[in-house]
Amino acid sequence: MKKNRIILMTLCMALLFAACEKTLDIEEPADRELVLNAVPAAGRQPFVHFAYTRFFLDDNNDQPVPGAQLTLYVNDTVRPLVSMEKSLYYFADTLRPDDRLRLDIEAGGRSVHAETYVPLYPAVSGFSPLYLASETFNFLAANFYLDDHAGRDEYYNITVTVRDSGARFNEWLGRLDTVDTVHSAMFTVPNSPDITSSEVASYSPLGGRLMFLDRRIDGQQVQVPLWIIFLKDTTEVQPFRHQYIVDIESVTPARFRYILSASSQNSMTSFFAEQGRVFTNVDGALGIFAGSAKRRYQFDLASVPGFPATAPPPEVEQVAKSLLGQ
Repeated sequence: MKKNRIILMTLCMALLFAACEKTLDIEEPADRELVLNAVPAAGRQPFVHFAYTRFFLDDNNDQPVPGAQLTLYVNDTVRPLVSMEKSLYYFADTLRPDDRLRLDIEAGGRSVHAETYVPLYPAVSGFSPLYLASETFNFLAANFYLDDHAGRDEYYNITVTVRDSGARFNEWLGRLDTVDTVHSAMFTVPNSPDITSSEVASYSPLGGRLMFLDRRIDGQQVQVPLWIIFLKDTTEVQPFRHQYIVDIESVTPARFRYILSASSQNSMTSFFAEQGRVFTNVDGALGIFAGSAKRRYQFDLASVPGFPATAPPPEVEQVAKSLLGQ
């Protein structure tokens, strides 16, 4: 009898929820905005992404703007369009530092215009990673020297990312899980007020980014000590790969402002504040058209001087071997 009452109550609850169910109609906005995104980079073929803003539930989200005519000028000379891939437009030649770019677009009776330049490559020397162990944390120190170009307003953007790949032992399920992820690396820049003080810098160690102006180092050489916090994972099954990527980038003022405004919209505090507009330097559309020149340093943790050859705990190694049939 008691069991029947429970079944009856369950059916009543199901009918109650079904009666209260409502369908939420979501209408796609009728007016879509044009969006232009491009970061012309030194040593790279110029390309442009030009499309409409898309509805967030739309899977067909990368279609070209019908009839769009794009004209790219590099140092006042037209660069021919050589290929298209959906909303990506590729132009001829390779960009060089100090190239000046202008982009004119005609699309559906609307005109879009944007201009930028390609900065000089950052002058980097003496890049050397070193593994350092302490009682509390282990650090991966990536030190280098930056020679600032005299007489120019330079804007720098330094990021650190890490790719982890291999297998970890899942203690809860008693199995090996395959891992292949890319994420920002936490780092600190000690004793470097000329590039980290609030007067010249936007510094987000948890986000793996340091952005600064050369206001206090114009024409000088400065040492940049990046101390990357390395947290050891005892569930890793060797061999496990930690690949670090340090990007040292010179950017235009427009790209500098764009990154700052975009980062502020993605911060934790942005959930509690009214969303603002991300900076744009494009006339007639949303987006960004801003130059870049980048130096990239990529290395594996296992190849860094000072890194110890460590093995997983015996119990992890034993279970891992049994799962692998060894």
